[in-house]
This record gives sequence, C-alpha cells and structure tokens, in this order.
Amino acid sequence: MWGSRERAARGPKPELSLDGIVRAAIEVADIEGLNALTMTRIATQLDVTTMALYRYVPGKDELIDLMIDAALGAPPHPISSDWRTEIAQWARTSLARFHAQPWLLESVMRTAPIGPNWLAWLNAALRALSGSGLSAKEMIPAVLLIDGHVRSAAQVSLGATGTEQWAENFDRVLRATHDDANYSALTRVAGAGGFAETSQSPFEFGLQLLLDGIESHIGARARKRSKKAAKR
Repeated sequence: MWGSRERAARGPKPELSLDGIVRAAIEVADIEGLNALTMTRIATQLDVTTMALYRYVPGKDELIDLMIDAALGAPPHPISSDWRTEIAQWARTSLARFHAQPWLLESVMRTAPIGPNWLAWLNAALRALSGSGLSAKEMIPAVLLIDGHVRSAAQVSLGATGTEQWAENFDRVLRATHDDANYSALTRVAGAGGFAETSQSPFEFGLQLLLDGIESHIGARARKRSKKAAKR
C-alpha cells in the first residue's frame, strides 16, 4: 500500500501491475458490488490466471485494503482560512466519494486500512480544524464526530431507507398508526410536517448543527478563560 515492495529492475516487462489489479477490482465492485469480488472474478476481468494475481497481492482482504485507499483518492485542497468552511468542504467531499462508489461505505465499515490517502484525509481534517481553537486532544474526537455524521448520512441515502419503496412503506405505516397512543410523539411530529421535504438536506442540517456545537464549545471556553484572566 505504501509502495515499499521492491520491484525487479531487470527482465521482461510484467503483463500485470498492482495498480492495474486494483483498478480492475474497483471496476468489478463499481458495477457488481463488493459481494461479487473474488480473485477469480478479477482474473477474468484481466484475462489472466487467478494464480497470477497472487504474485502481486496475498489475497482478497489485502486487495480490498488497496481498493479502499485508491477509491478514497486525495482529499480536497484548502479553499479558505475559515475552519468551518474547510471542514464542511471536507465532509461534503467525503460524502460525495461514498455516493460515487457505494461499495466503499460497506468496506470501510468493517476495515480501516491505514494507507497514504486515508492518512492524507485525516491530515486534511486536522489542518482544517487547526485554526478553530480546539486543543490537540479535542481535534481527533471532533474529526470522528464529523466523519461519523458523513458515514451515517451515506448509509441512509445509499441503504434501504434511502429508496422510494421504503419511503412509501413508511408513509403507509404512519397513516395506519396515526391514532395509536403508543406512537403519540411520532404522530405529532409527522402531523406538524416533520417528514416533509425541505430546501436544506438532512446532511447539511446535521453538519451545521455539529459545527455550531463545536463553535459554541470553543466560544464558551474562551469566555471562561477571559473571566479567569480578569480576576487575576
């Protein structure tokens, strides 16, 4: 993953390359899903023998690690000195990557390979928060909180709850249980338009809410320090 394996300097040019195998595996996952991914299927995609692949990668698990890092790609470039603008761009770009390649969400939920691109994304998030006023110990939990929101939003939009069929089923259930006392709070929220479409996406609303909370925490701490300094 980090390009540390030595490559032969002499001899005939190999018919395969690790990058080529990873690209072929991503193509299969993009079209057929992660469940269809096998070493045999990738070999068929490349028109080589299955054993030929093992000269470059030990097995499927290691290949998926390489696929994840390749699919993540590079993080977004800085566009502003404002920390909220930067971390919001980071979150939106991350969500877009999951939407572009849905299998990526499934794979990162079960493994988190520490590759160059993954580390670059973490570095970009920490860079974005560097001017926020958060302490070093607070930055990692803040990144995890925002990253968790991104993944949750991706799960909702890409999973069963993001389909029209699920929405129709949910609407039917709401109508059937509108007078059931067991779901009184749900009925009140639904009746008040809680599930109606709005101009702002749930992802954006949640993201701004998180950033408001981080900003409020920073501001409260700054005010507390000012009061202590004034008493001295």
